[in-house]
Order: sequence, then C-alpha cells, then structure tokens
Amino acid sequence: MRTLIDFITWMLALPPALWELANVGRRYGWTLGVCAGSIVFGGIFLWVIALQWVAEGIQHSAFGVVQALLLLVVPPAATVFIAKMTGLAAGVFAGIAVGFCVFVMTAVIGIGLYGE
Repeated sequence: MRTLIDFITWMLALPPALWELANVGRRYGWTLGVCAGSIVFGGIFLWVIALQWVAEGIQHSAFGVVQALLLLVVPPAATVFIAKMTGLAAGVFAGIAVGFCVFVMTAVIGIGLYGE
C-alpha cells in the first residue's frame, strides 16, 4: 500500500509539468509541449527521488548532510540560471545534468572516505 509520502514526488512534479505543457503547447504546438512537459516532470521526479534516497542514507554523518544539501541546492540553481535564458524544460534538463554530476562527485568522495 502506498503512503502519502510516496505521492509527494508526483504532487511536486505535476504542476510545473502541466504549466510547461500549456506554455510550450500554445507557442510551438502540442507535440513539443508534451515533450517539454515530460522533461520537466521526469526531471523533477528524479530530483525528488534522489533527495529522498540520499536523505534515507545519511546515517548521521556530516558528509551525508553535505551531499543532501548539495543535491537540494545545486540542481534548482542550475535550472533557474538556464531557464531564465531559454525555457523551463531546458533548465530542468540542465538541472538533471548538474545534479547527476554532483551526485557522482559526492558518491565518489564518500566511497573514498568511508569505503561504502
């Protein structure tokens, strides 16, 4: 049985995706609107899932807290920076790329420090 916490990712990802679908759909057609909305939904969904996953594995270490804070702050910052110049879908795509790089970097450092 699913709990309300399992649906948080869906609730956070759906409104921006629908907004991007409507915004891009009006300007460039519904096909591109669906693609942009899917990118936004998938990006936010992956970001929230990654945050939940990292938060569960913190184990009260300072490095786990730093990793969670970096994943909380850096991808949205990249999204806002790129979205100002282009659009929300491009910003979310950049946020996914930056978030993945931050996650891999902190995971490699964690493996080097703690061996796990």
